[in-house]
Amino acid sequence: MSVRYRKTRLDSGLRVVTESMPWIRSVSIGVWINTGSRHETARTGGISHLLEHMAFKGTSRRNSYEIAVSLESLGGHLNAFTEKEFTCFCALVLDEHLEQAVDVLSDIVQHPLIRASDLKSEKGIIQEEIRNVQDTPEDLIHERFVETVYPRHPLGAPILGSPSSLRGLTREDLIRYRKSRYVFDNCIISAAGNVDHRRLCRLIDSRFRDLGDGRPAKALPPAAGKVRTRTVRAPISQGHVCTGAPGVSYTDDRKFPLLILDTYFGGGMSSRLFQKLREEQGLSYSVYSFLDFWSDSGLWGVYASTAPETLERAQEAIRAETRLLVREGMPAAALERVKSQIIGNLLLTYEDCGHRMSRLAKMEAYTESYTPIERVMRCFRSVPMRDIRAAAESVLDGTEPYTLLLKPGKKD
Repeated sequence: MSVRYRKTRLDSGLRVVTESMPWIRSVSIGVWINTGSRHETARTGGISHLLEHMAFKGTSRRNSYEIAVSLESLGGHLNAFTEKEFTCFCALVLDEHLEQAVDVLSDIVQHPLIRASDLKSEKGIIQEEIRNVQDTPEDLIHERFVETVYPRHPLGAPILGSPSSLRGLTREDLIRYRKSRYVFDNCIISAAGNVDHRRLCRLIDSRFRDLGDGRPAKALPPAAGKVRTRTVRAPISQGHVCTGAPGVSYTDDRKFPLLILDTYFGGGMSSRLFQKLREEQGLSYSVYSFLDFWSDSGLWGVYASTAPETLERAQEAIRAETRLLVREGMPAAALERVKSQIIGNLLLTYEDCGHRMSRLAKMEAYTESYTPIERVMRCFRSVPMRDIRAAAESVLDGTEPYTLLLKPGKKD
């Protein structure tokens, strides 16, 4: 059975995108607002995430408990998250409960009370989240690594904000920010599963009436930093390293070659980094590479953890493998294996309607178009070795990589 894609722009300006999967009983639906940490200033850092939290504290129709029980009592799930460029409010429900999900999502997105008393307590909750990041070295180094690549730019700022920026946020700040960003033209509603597109559009059109009008200001263009190497200390027992460079955007033609290269280099137990640093040299329990794609930029990097006394050896081993990768490229014998690995992972991932829902929203946000999974697989299969080499040279070659070392010691 095939998946059917549909898209509608409502009179309000809201865009609705769906993939119908009539052979399953569930529906995943998300309200995606094109606002995240890169749309904030130094003073308002963390406001997108705080506003997401406040939506669950109560509306004009429901208190916090009634929001929590609204879909859980039906066996469903209600959630939300904030990224660099998006805030998403989402639900997973049985198909027969889609109307209830739309009703709850429309309520928390459009009618949060944002009470001063709730604001104080929720700031405390987010301070705990920040402390949790500080106590988790792998999370901490990734946060500081992005900050190293994009210093003094919103892309490099933490999604949670800082303790000082959170303290300074007022109820008026949240109301003003919400009014400027939570507008019809800045919102996409995506759904995947056993969903009827026309019925969903009618539900959304009847319940989403209270977003704002206008167009939010565009985000600042990316600006990478000049300092290439930083060392941060924390009360930890291991050493950690992140190293890499600015990558490419979601729409860049080099995305597919880079995903193949990234999978070969640091994607899983069969990857080059895992085999070299863990299996052969015994330097690291955890080592992998990663890619992030945003609207106008991206990030490529490698992470590894190791004993403090072998941190420099691990760092040099990663650099040596990266230089070798640029100089010699991927072995031809590995190309088909890696393509098969990616396609298999893709198919397994998109059996989940939640992943399909997220993919739909980001395709619409970044490209205003739709690419079926089958065409994505053909794109991967058709990537030639020369494109992989060219992509490696464009991202990994040339300037010195950005490197962040996290070492045991007194907290910086």
